[in-house]
Amino acid sequence: MNINYYQIDEVAKSTGITKRTIRYYEEMELVKPMRTEAGYRLYTQSDIEIIKEIKELRIKLGMNFEQIQHFLGLKNSILEILDGDTKDIRQIEETEDKIKELMILVDEKDAVLKRIKNNCNKYLNELEKRTKQLEECQL
Repeated sequence: MNINYYQIDEVAKSTGITKRTIRYYEEMELVKPMRTEAGYRLYTQSDIEIIKEIKELRIKLGMNFEQIQHFLGLKNSILEILDGDTKDIRQIEETEDKIKELMILVDEKDAVLKRIKNNCNKYLNELEKRTKQLEECQL
């Protein structure tokens, strides 16, 4: 299987993330690119997907870097378990507990977002009614 490698310029273009931010992600150990003998960073498609995921978690969900590190660490634990690399039942149970905690957090955030959406719909309807009233008065 051939693995394609990408330099930081290509990664920045394909993700819409600045090179400085990508380097910062590396400093935070969120992504770990390979290095050539000359010290150039080489990213795999998997690295690019992680960078895109970090972007979504930051921008769309407002997660801070600590939360992102926790989330990506949990994801890596899950993949290790599913790949058969982890055979420790206690570790698997701890991972299950962390997933359950994450699901509770997601449900809580989802409830808040639904409430905000419902309020927005209500306000939008009221504003549309008000616009219609004003238009009728101008006739």
